[in-house]
Amino acid sequence: MTELTASPTLTTTTTTVVPAITAQDDIDDQFPHIQAFQNVLIHMPSGNVKFVNLKPNTSVSMGKFGTFQADNLIGQPFGLSYEIYDQNGSIRPTKNWALATVEETTANNQTILDNSAVQTLTHEEIEKLKEEGLKGNMDANEIIQKMVESHSEFSKKTEYSKAKYIQRKKKKFLKVFTPVRPTLSSITKYFFTKNPDKIKNLRIDTLSQLLGMANIHAHSKVLVVDDTQGLIVAAVAERMGGFGTILGLHEGESHNYDILRYMNFSKHILDTIHTVPFSRADPADPDDAWEDKTEEELKELTDNAMRSYLRRKKAAEVKAHSRKLLFDGGFDGLIISSSYAPETVLQYLTKYLNGSRPVVIYSYHKEALLSASHWMRKSEDYLQADITESSLRQYQVLPGRTHPEMNMSASGGYLLSGLRVINCEFDPSLAPASDNNRRGKKRKAETKKTGEENTEPVSTEMDAMASEATPLETSS
Repeated sequence: MTELTASPTLTTTTTTVVPAITAQDDIDDQFPHIQAFQNVLIHMPSGNVKFVNLKPNTSVSMGKFGTFQADNLIGQPFGLSYEIYDQNGSIRPTKNWALATVEETTANNQTILDNSAVQTLTHEEIEKLKEEGLKGNMDANEIIQKMVESHSEFSKKTEYSKAKYIQRKKKKFLKVFTPVRPTLSSITKYFFTKNPDKIKNLRIDTLSQLLGMANIHAHSKVLVVDDTQGLIVAAVAERMGGFGTILGLHEGESHNYDILRYMNFSKHILDTIHTVPFSRADPADPDDAWEDKTEEELKELTDNAMRSYLRRKKAAEVKAHSRKLLFDGGFDGLIISSSYAPETVLQYLTKYLNGSRPVVIYSYHKEALLSASHWMRKSEDYLQADITESSLRQYQVLPGRTHPEMNMSASGGYLLSGLRVINCEFDPSLAPASDNNRRGKKRKAETKKTGEENTEPVSTEMDAMASEATPLETSS
């Protein structure tokens, strides 16, 4: 077995990385590296993921793996692996482990004794090694090497078993972490693993299918009913890149799009998102009453009172503008994920959707979509109502040991999709013109084939043939 060892290296060179979320102001500001007060996903050696907000002059704890200073990570690139190498929380980039070439072997683990007796190091000696590692006096690779050398049965293991043993020790002793940029993919996987109920068990493959079925693209005007804590709204916003309009309908007076704060969205993207509560979605209800103060009244206000007045005035203008966007209609797509019956929401919002535009409804339970599907099939406003479920299977990819994982999620939810159509009255004046056009094309084709032009209508020729026929021929 050819083994590649990782040696820590210090580097001061920086590289330009294209941001995963590309909006115009993002490119202008140029933040390819980690910035202060940004949200970051920290991938730890154990496989767990921790969400942190990097504030200057603070320390970030990773439990048993140690603590590092946030200032040391600010300004560094995303995606690199860093190692904590002293008690002061200093970090340095490390090389990733490459795939090693595994040699074929006939060895097996039948004669190996899998108990504590095979490890010659005592519990006290192992704890002392851990303390030395936490103090930074000993590298984690040195600790693992000592564990391997003191294992009396290690040489009898197969190459696969040796690799698994070393990997387990790495997860236990290595103080290496990887900061990952919060994107739609990483955030969805993070919540689906940690708290799937928060996002209604919406899996990443189902979410990608939803965006494709809804035809989300830049400069779209999309209507969204989202009860996945803002995951669908964030997905639409990332796909549109800050160009277009997103209107979200929600329960209560204020929305609960909590996931938006994880995404590091710029103001350019956030300005495309507008919200309206269901309680204010009735066109018959007037806008919130607002009276502007006179110049004399404004002069009497204190600084705090003036700021409060301007803040309330801005909020009233935003609410009125959001309601106008809804009532103007003309939306290019409708996405629904609601605890209400889907067909009731669909019936109310159909009038705001343009013709030939897609509708996509998500639910973790198929039964909730059946009644909506039946309603869409009976309705004259929709075509092609269809319920689908995507399948996702994860694979372990290791040298000579690539196979599907044994434990996977059973389902990522169901999608009901359909096409909005405008039911208009049929114009009978269009039918004769279309019929004559087809008859003329048929006559031209026959003329071209025979080389003779027949100007008599087909109906006249048939009448002449009928008049010349004998009674017997006619009856037959």
